[in-house]
Amino acid sequence: MNPKNPELWDQLRTAYRPETPGLDTASIMDAIRREAAAHPLRRAAPGLAGPIPAWACTAAAVLAIFATGFVVGRSVTIADQHISAAWLQSVQPEDFAQSFLTFDDPADDSSL
Repeated sequence: MNPKNPELWDQLRTAYRPETPGLDTASIMDAIRREAAAHPLRRAAPGLAGPIPAWACTAAAVLAIFATGFVVGRSVTIADQHISAAWLQSVQPEDFAQSFLTFDDPADDSSL
């Protein structure tokens, strides 16, 4: 609400509003029934997929899901291989030997 001119808002609130006319629902429904009788709804002709049974569509969807799973699984495996190769190439062989291959030689019996 505009606080600068409350009289204008009061005039708008109390302005004349015509009543909504009553609808003759009976005559509307009669017109709808006449139109429906004159032009009945017909089933559309089947398209290209009309002769394909529903089970074939379901089988195709299941095969598509399996193929998607295979592709995702394969991409994860390949990504893992690339990550491993990149990691092995980023570590120098000397650092790798010092960091990961530090263990006692089992042939050395001096610890007994």
